[in-house]
Amino acid sequence: MIRILIFIFLGYVAYRALRKYLAPGPKPEPPAPAGVGSVDEMVQDPLCKTYVPRRTAYRRTVNGREYFFCSEACADRFEEQTKGS
Repeated sequence: MIRILIFIFLGYVAYRALRKYLAPGPKPEPPAPAGVGSVDEMVQDPLCKTYVPRRTAYRRTVNGREYFFCSEACADRFEEQTKGS
């Protein structure tokens, strides 16, 4: 009787181990559409040519066109240069 219980227990443990290791993992999350979640477009600073995430970039409208900058200092310098031209 004890042997049968031991075999049943070992069979159950083996079943659980195989099920755990052979089961597929969690399904990968589909990519979020643009503008949703953590996906963010990178924009280039026209003055120093670095790329920054659009949501954290400094924005300035110069001569009716919107520009994105990595810092306020770059934005100020760019605005001064375009006024001088």
